[in-house]
Amino acid sequence: MHMTQMVKRLYLLITLLLVSIIPLLAGSTGKIRGRIIDSESNQPLVGVNIYLSGTAIGTASNGEGSYLIINVPAATYTVVVSYVGYKTIKMNDVVINADRTTTLDFDMNIAVVEGEEVIVEAKRPVIVKDQTATTTTIESATINNMPVNNITDVLSTMAGVLEQHGGNYIVGGGYHFRGGRAGEITYLVDGFVVEDALYGDMGLDISRNAISEISMITGAFNAEYGEATSGVINIVTKEGKSDYSWNLRGVSDLLLNPSYHNQGLSRMEATFSGPLLPSRPNLATIFFNGDILDTRTSMWKNKLPWDILKQDVDGDGVYDESEGDIIAVADISADGKDNPVPLVKGAVETNKTFNSQMRYNGKLVLRPMQKLKIVASLNNFYSTAKGFSMDYRLIPEMNSTGLDRTRDFQLKSSYTISKNMFFDIKYHRYKREQWNGFKPNLNDKHELYSKIFTIPDDWEGYVPSSLSGGDEFLWLSYYAEPFKDLNGDGAWSKHAAEFWNDADGNGIWDSGEYFSDWNNDGIWNMIDLDGDGFPDEEPYSDMDGNNNYSFGVDPPSTSEVSYDGTSSYEFWGDYLIYNNYGDTVRTARSTSQDYWWYHSDYTTIGATLTWQYNDLHQLKSGVESRQYDIGEFWASGIGGGFFGNSSDASFIMWNHKPKSGSWYIQDKIEYDDIVINLGIRYDRLDPNSTYPDPTKELGYKYVNDEGVSEIITPSSLNLLTPSEKETLAWGYIERDVNGDMTKFQNAPKAPVKEQWSPRLGVGYPITDRTAFHFSYGQFYQFPDLVNMYNYSNYMGEGISPPGWSDAANSLAKDFLYGNPYYPFPYNITDWYIPEVGTPNVKPQRSVQYETGLRTRVGNQYLLTVNLYYKDMFDYIASKRYDADPSQYAIYENMDYANSRGLEFTLKKLFSNGIDWDLNYTLSRAEGNAPTPDYHWYVAEWASGYDWRDFNRTYTMPWDQTHTLNFRINYFTPNGLGLSAISSYGSGLPYTPEDARARPIDEQYSGRMPSTSNTNFKLFYDRKMMGYDIRFFADITNLFNKENVLAVDNTTGEPDATLDSGQSPMVVWKPYYISAPRHIELGISISR
Repeated sequence: MHMTQMVKRLYLLITLLLVSIIPLLAGSTGKIRGRIIDSESNQPLVGVNIYLSGTAIGTASNGEGSYLIINVPAATYTVVVSYVGYKTIKMNDVVINADRTTTLDFDMNIAVVEGEEVIVEAKRPVIVKDQTATTTTIESATINNMPVNNITDVLSTMAGVLEQHGGNYIVGGGYHFRGGRAGEITYLVDGFVVEDALYGDMGLDISRNAISEISMITGAFNAEYGEATSGVINIVTKEGKSDYSWNLRGVSDLLLNPSYHNQGLSRMEATFSGPLLPSRPNLATIFFNGDILDTRTSMWKNKLPWDILKQDVDGDGVYDESEGDIIAVADISADGKDNPVPLVKGAVETNKTFNSQMRYNGKLVLRPMQKLKIVASLNNFYSTAKGFSMDYRLIPEMNSTGLDRTRDFQLKSSYTISKNMFFDIKYHRYKREQWNGFKPNLNDKHELYSKIFTIPDDWEGYVPSSLSGGDEFLWLSYYAEPFKDLNGDGAWSKHAAEFWNDADGNGIWDSGEYFSDWNNDGIWNMIDLDGDGFPDEEPYSDMDGNNNYSFGVDPPSTSEVSYDGTSSYEFWGDYLIYNNYGDTVRTARSTSQDYWWYHSDYTTIGATLTWQYNDLHQLKSGVESRQYDIGEFWASGIGGGFFGNSSDASFIMWNHKPKSGSWYIQDKIEYDDIVINLGIRYDRLDPNSTYPDPTKELGYKYVNDEGVSEIITPSSLNLLTPSEKETLAWGYIERDVNGDMTKFQNAPKAPVKEQWSPRLGVGYPITDRTAFHFSYGQFYQFPDLVNMYNYSNYMGEGISPPGWSDAANSLAKDFLYGNPYYPFPYNITDWYIPEVGTPNVKPQRSVQYETGLRTRVGNQYLLTVNLYYKDMFDYIASKRYDADPSQYAIYENMDYANSRGLEFTLKKLFSNGIDWDLNYTLSRAEGNAPTPDYHWYVAEWASGYDWRDFNRTYTMPWDQTHTLNFRINYFTPNGLGLSAISSYGSGLPYTPEDARARPIDEQYSGRMPSTSNTNFKLFYDRKMMGYDIRFFADITNLFNKENVLAVDNTTGEPDATLDSGQSPMVVWKPYYISAPRHIELGISISR
């Protein structure tokens, strides 16, 4: 990156840091308990002050010397214990984890000199007594030393987690927890659910330096957690401290990487923490973190794995010059210049991929009263990206660009009623939008914008016959600009005349130049209305204001010949455009002609009450209400052409406002030798929508112009008058035995979904060196909301595409949107057997069992063993129906899966500058379908490809039998350190097929090769002029291993196929192989 660009980004970060005083807080909390005695008499000390240095959190010991501090935000603290006449104790590096109890007992000594202090280092308990389910927690200090840059990098190191990279045409990528499908996880940030309600997965990304800790629960989690069937990710972000601190961190990959490994990556991060008012450090604190990332991604450059032969004399696929073989020559640089190179093994293909991200997180903590704490938090995420596309491989610049914007505001007020009780009131506003389209034809907001164009009267007769002078025409930014077709050839012409070859470029036909005699009169004809002797330019409206005529987007079309003739009709490319008379008027370039926008918003209001009833029972109860506002606009097949005539667009557009609510109560019972978490949770979802029933006959009810109610079938819709259409309602028709219509049933309303979920967890610490746990729970998860509302089309009713005026939307309703069965709210005729959203589906649910053992091995090691089993019921699946009025599919609760596994973890406790842990998982995942749309594909491919469903379970594509993860940290006294993460996974399943894509064995009975990877971090810490400086290098894929992420189903290999109809460039899919070694160098400065 150029220095000026880096300076600009640094300036932007600093500006954000200075102006951001709105930030955010909330937080999952833990508690501290213990007992304080006199070291000589062993008698309890009453009234001892215990507080957390730099905070306003503290308490005093009671008559038995016991103390309890609840509602402590997860972080690392210094605990101070002070009492008159005794030495003050300061215990450093006390780590408080969310939902955990930390026990700290103190023996106090009488002070000889007033003000004496005793400094001790906290020793973390190796056996966590109150753990009742498998929980892995990683604090910020550990994350800082690991070779990771985001949350997903951290997740990949944990037992029970599998990252599937996708590449399969049925199953996409994602994270699987203990054998469940991707997306069965709930994500919390500071105690707030932060998820994309429409499409699932985590709703935003948090910068690494903003994270205080990450906890992953893969066992049966407590009743306070919902909306997940496989696991919980709980992220606690940092709060500001009472003293000022800051950090600047910069990373680049410009050095050390070979050209092919370079990703054009730069990352800049800034962090600030401190009191809002220096004079009152505990009144208000702020924390801010900003992060800017620019990268061309690992798909930017890809090496050809073989020679591509234009001529292979003996057909062996190996270049042999003596046999007369010829290497293909083509331009694969994507730089807009013609730079053909031999397509030999090792030649580098360049793409237009990129990803630019900006994240910032802020938190403001106010303590206006001793018992009141108010936390306001703001998390923002912006991303612009262009991915790799096989279709647009020849012309990657014509692929679409995606824009993602997420805003998350959290407000929580915590009031301490007594030292044993507090309540939280919380408000949460989450808003996410995504846009995807061809950027050059969108506005600055990445919107497919529209304008209403009034056709001039003098254009009458020079526009399509369906339009007249004075008509209003809805122009979309993908369209060609409107023009007056003076010469009638259907294409805009700079010279309104019969087509000719203007060889000398003088703008007029000269004798001897070829022309197309459209009217066969033997004369070259032109239109010269201004009488200057030259053909006129056809008038047009400059809709985009660039002072040039714009042809809009050209629909994609496959290139007849590409890659020096080695590929035909396999990639989008350039093609010729002809006018109405068959003349070639220009060369078109295939362009993405789809546009997609969606928004996923919700507002949550809730409250929790936590009561430490006595030394044994901590009761916690919470209630929450959430209002969703979700919608989608998808326009497919929008083209340019004469007044948009090259377009036959199809539209999906809807907006819904479902509502959900939840309530839970749980009791954490803590005896000396046993801990029990007991709870129950209630959840409900009101889809607030009607639903389709393909088993019934679609009908309509209306009031005719005489005021009489009538029932009709869809075939009669076109007979209604405009006023009658205004009274239309859809529903279903019942008929008698003679086939006569007897009854009309209004559109059915989707019922409210309800779920009760009991939870039980037991922790049994036998000694301070060994503990067992057992957990059981029933868990639910509503399907992603898109599966409830997909393919809706309200024809502009209740929703407008982003940036469109009401007038434009009204015009579109009359002339553009397509749903001939409106007000039936599903567009089923423009799509091939669409999978229509179904708000009538029930929640998906799972029942989980887990037992585990944690025991110390000697004084340096901790062994953990967990055994789990999980049943997953009511998975949604699309089922086809020969429905009325057209065939479509709906989602139903019809699939089942199960998983089981055994997890081993051996951890070397930190000593002599080193710690490490090794985890191994033996697992099995089975089901009768891997995705909600799997049955749809089976039905489609049953004829001709012999695909079929099985009425039993079989291996799922994410079934990784053996998984091994290893992490090590090493520190030297002189500041040098290293950290490494290694992983191994046995091969994932795939379905073997023959050359015609017919299964030759059971689904997912084949196995891909195993994978292994090592990421490495080397760092050096040094104190210079009062600053803490770290120099570091992050290396991903240290050994440059080419891991197979996906395979061709006919061979089980990533770079070979039995399908002889595929060219070498189609067979080669670079995303089937992992990215090469990548080195990032960086510096971090703190104070």
